[in-house]
Amino acid sequence: MKKMTSVVKKLVTISCNSEHETRFMKFNRYAVLKLSDDKLKKEHGRCCEMKNTLLILFAGILLLGCNGTSPFLTSLQKVPPYQKYLRSLEQADLDRTLMAQQWMRAGESALQDSIIVPLPFSESGYFNASQPGARSYRFNSKKGQVLTVSGAIIGKNNPQFFLDLFTWKENGWVALAHGDSLLNLQYEFEEDHECLIRIQPELLVTAYYTLSISHTPVLINPVAGATNKSIKSYYGDSRDGGRRKHEGIDIFATKGTPIIAPTDGFVSRVGNSKLGGKVVWMQDKRRRHSYYFAHLDEQLVKAGTTVTKGDTLGTVGNTGNARYTPSHLHFGIYQNKSIDPVDFVRTLEAVAKAAPWDTTLRQSDFKVAAKKVVLRAGPSEKQQPSCTLQKETYVQVIAQSTDWYRVMLPNGKQSYVLKDKIIPIASGKKMKIRNPTVLLSETHVNAAPLSHLKSPTTVEVLAKFENFKFVKTKDGLFGWLLF
Repeated sequence: MKKMTSVVKKLVTISCNSEHETRFMKFNRYAVLKLSDDKLKKEHGRCCEMKNTLLILFAGILLLGCNGTSPFLTSLQKVPPYQKYLRSLEQADLDRTLMAQQWMRAGESALQDSIIVPLPFSESGYFNASQPGARSYRFNSKKGQVLTVSGAIIGKNNPQFFLDLFTWKENGWVALAHGDSLLNLQYEFEEDHECLIRIQPELLVTAYYTLSISHTPVLINPVAGATNKSIKSYYGDSRDGGRRKHEGIDIFATKGTPIIAPTDGFVSRVGNSKLGGKVVWMQDKRRRHSYYFAHLDEQLVKAGTTVTKGDTLGTVGNTGNARYTPSHLHFGIYQNKSIDPVDFVRTLEAVAKAAPWDTTLRQSDFKVAAKKVVLRAGPSEKQQPSCTLQKETYVQVIAQSTDWYRVMLPNGKQSYVLKDKIIPIASGKKMKIRNPTVLLSETHVNAAPLSHLKSPTTVEVLAKFENFKFVKTKDGLFGWLLF
């Protein structure tokens, strides 16, 4: 038997340069520390025992699988990539390292973020290996909508990204679905949701990304050529002097306009009724929906006919109780009871392609140029204010969306600001330091010290945040001084 070599992977951090970045010594992403010969022998014995145990375990799983789906295998398949990655860090004893702790905190902080984006939405941004981070996007989704997320990543060695979709339930975010490592996801909603998307790269990744998020309706409009403006009567509207509610939507069109199947299914019934006139019922097996088409001028299908999306079912008319109104289709959706169809067919604005990230912004230290500026929860003047910053306040640009920058404050909070309200940090004012002081890496008193400044000395004040000033020393070090 060939001699087995076992390795233990450890993260090693070293001192930083003037920008106080944490760097990694790594081999295959992690530093490799070889075990001694004695430990190798012990490790070999443990591996043999584990191998035998696993063989017995998986043999049992396979036997269970012969009689049906193994619950164990099913649970393995349901573990999201993000959780698998966390487990891999734990198994390699890496979860307690400084960088891994920062990475996990970034993921948790993203779930507490107040960023709210209007859909459709697109953004391009940048992740730095020395600064573990995550991005989140909150929005609302309606029953009958399909969420589509598409992205692109530019980075060395095909970096892995994690994309997770959450929904708000019982005072917390609950995982709903996950995308692939290229930031792609499609999800059909069966009920209304308050949603949050989180994206985060694995450790030690420097990469650019683009991301687009949009909603599309589950169904196509059942009236050929109709638009959102063709819908002029809605679900829940009063009927018969308030004696009943409208259980559908009315889509107006010229008499004789084709009525088409909004999705694949089969025709379950063709008939006549006092209210609906000439009607067609269609079944959607996938969603267990019944679709109701009323007031037709002509019925062009028979019960039992299999149809595909776009097939003609009949033509628009004004039969039944619509004989004194302009021609239109009454369209209803039922699943034990009526469902509001509007979000199932109403199209939304097309998502704009995310603009390429401006590579000049890799140096992302900016400051407020205006006397004061309002930061917002999303890239729009309509979004709620998140805070107000005074002139010279430090911000870090991490992404862009149309005319807005996504910025992160030194306390980790993220918001959006109009691009013309901030400028890159280039130079500042000279300031004399008359007493010995400590140059800090972050804006809190317990931050790691970068240098002990002797007095008297002079520094260049570049920006500020709360009670701290962002400075450059004579030696070219950048950091924070408490005042």
